[in-house]
Amino acid sequence: MAPIPIANGTAIKINHVATTDKVVFLTIDDGQVKDQRVMDFLIEHKWPATLFLVSGEFNENPLYFAQIFAAGGNISSHTLRHPDLKGRDYDEQRHQICGMKGLIEETFGSAGHLFRPPYGSWDDTTLSAAGSCGINVVLTWNSELWEGNVDLAHRPALQPGDVFLTHFRNDLYDNLLAFEARLTAEGYTVGNLEDYLPLP
Repeated sequence: MAPIPIANGTAIKINHVATTDKVVFLTIDDGQVKDQRVMDFLIEHKWPATLFLVSGEFNENPLYFAQIFAAGGNISSHTLRHPDLKGRDYDEQRHQICGMKGLIEETFGSAGHLFRPPYGSWDDTTLSAAGSCGINVVLTWNSELWEGNVDLAHRPALQPGDVFLTHFRNDLYDNLLAFEARLTAEGYTVGNLEDYLPLP
């Protein structure tokens, strides 16, 4: 797959991945509830989820989140403090995006090359600020997992490249069980976003 370039230092924004492979992508945001069953499940199933984390929850227990590496997954920036970025100036957006990416790099030696804007809210300044941090994709989503539901936003079935959003909340383990059943029924697997969205 051809790399996605950072055009003029600006990231691109996507909510699904262009592929014909029968893969979908699991992203987990924030980090409040740290249920060990979740990490055990991801490692056992070798699901390379991408975690989009904020500084407070990350700093509470970085070793909990580091377990995702054993499943082949990644950790990327979700800003330092989870503000709505849309309409904020460049310096503030850059501080939030690059600051969290830098914290991940300081802790683990490297960070992912994707960024998830809080609330899915972004503007052109977000794309420029993210690109300045070495991020090539600002990623939102087109599907969700919540309270044991697989929400395809009115689509009848999974589609290659679907990006699922869920959160580190009390329902996450149940969400993973429901997701597993849906993947099995439709013959899909969980892909690694960093493999499908490589560096330029």
